[in-house]
Amino acid sequence: MQSENCTHEDRRKFNRWLGQNEAHQAAYAHAERLWTETGQLKAAFDIPGLSEARQRRPKRLTPHLSGWIAGFLLGCAMTGIGWLEYNTETVTYATRLGKKRDIVLADGSAVAMNTATRMHVRISPLQRKITLDTGEAAFDVRHETFRSFTVHADKLRIRDIGTRFNVRRQQDAITVTVLQGAVEINGMRLDEGYQLHATAHASTMLPQPADIARIEAWQHGRLIFRRAPLRDVAAELERYHPIHFMFADPAIARETVSGTFDVDDLALFLNSLEKTMPVRIKRLQDSQSLLIDWAH
Repeated sequence: MQSENCTHEDRRKFNRWLGQNEAHQAAYAHAERLWTETGQLKAAFDIPGLSEARQRRPKRLTPHLSGWIAGFLLGCAMTGIGWLEYNTETVTYATRLGKKRDIVLADGSAVAMNTATRMHVRISPLQRKITLDTGEAAFDVRHETFRSFTVHADKLRIRDIGTRFNVRRQQDAITVTVLQGAVEINGMRLDEGYQLHATAHASTMLPQPADIARIEAWQHGRLIFRRAPLRDVAAELERYHPIHFMFADPAIARETVSGTFDVDDLALFLNSLEKTMPVRIKRLQDSQSLLIDWAH
């Protein structure tokens, strides 16, 4: 109550507490009396050696003792960090079919998760490690000089160099696209505007120019196709909807499609397909299989 930081709200709460019952009033009166009497001790007693003790400077530590203390403190710090590193919790994030999710990690980095994605996050005092089991995620990393940020996807180890990048893992294929800045993949640098595609059977990985607008489109709820074979378009739609496409003729699957589509509006896409191509789409009896055949 005597502090200069005591606010009007503090005084209001104190007065309410003080008036609740006589026991509070008696307790406060006793504390106030002790406080006053304690302040009088300095003037009431002449404590021998007090002035000399206040003026005496502490002895300087010997170099040997200083080194021992420094080593002891460093050991304690390393032990503490090691304990935290070992006991850091791994958090699992997942999305269902057709759902997306945006999360902010403990270090401030942002992650956008696409449909049917599962990843494990472990942020410890010494490292930030993401393991992508399946699906697709875009990472906007808050760069830290002394704590690395890595994404592990099968055999690929993707290390951040202050950047935004997209990682897609589907079956045995992994595609890494740098949207801004650069990353290091298994020791190889990949710069902005390029992507790297790897499979379980590929022995070499060659960077290629990336279509950034197409890669980022899913974050805005859209799919962009540029002369894509219809079989690839069908496979992409199956990532977002509980359906399965079948082709009555293999030649239909090789037909190409271009355009921008709303990922959630499957009916509009199917209608557009029948209007722009000489095909018809029939939903089979199981209601989840769609047969694409030539229009007769």
